[in-house]
Amino acid sequence: MPTLINKTVILAAGDYPTSPAALEALAAARHVVCCDSAAVAYERRAHRAPDAVVGDLDSLPASYLRRHADIVVRNPGQDDNDLAKAFALCMERGWRDIVILGATGRREDHTIGNIAWLAEFAKKAPKIAMLTDHGIFTVVHAPGGVVSTEPGMQISFFGFDTNQRLTADGVVFPVKDLALRRWFTATLNEATGRRVRLSFSGAPVIVFREIPR
Repeated sequence: MPTLINKTVILAAGDYPTSPAALEALAAARHVVCCDSAAVAYERRAHRAPDAVVGDLDSLPASYLRRHADIVVRNPGQDDNDLAKAFALCMERGWRDIVILGATGRREDHTIGNIAWLAEFAKKAPKIAMLTDHGIFTVVHAPGGVVSTEPGMQISFFGFDTNQRLTADGVVFPVKDLALRRWFTATLNEATGRRVRLSFSGAPVIVFREIPR
């Protein structure tokens, strides 16, 4: 699994992270950028303010805005969600080693949108990861690569190009020149060993791996 400490953490306003891996990544973050109301939860639990708060700020209390006017970045645009706005700020500041937390849970439409954004973010931050309480999403670029696993680890692959075909070696259920025509096409597999090798063309592929507990 990729190293998750000493990174820039973007904390979204979904479910606040509770797993040991996620809390360790947050506690050891080099920078913390919060999406809108996530800043309130972060300050309450971490007992300090983040490096920046980004979004349209529609759910951030006025009292917080007054206390932390120096770190708040208002971005009212509606073409991007708050996670994308936070990512853009990180790019402006040269913070490219990013782990995203709190991007799942609560509203399912936000969860789906945030995961889909990951493929776009990886164009500028190739090693970006999205960590949940149950697993980690990473991005693999064409023509493929190797992801570390453990025997029996649950693993799924998500494609965004209906013309691309995926081959995955090191999984229980065969994935050989598989057309990724739907999001669910290459999901719910299982690693057989300590690595899975991917081969494909076209757009990036998002990989989900469970985190052993």
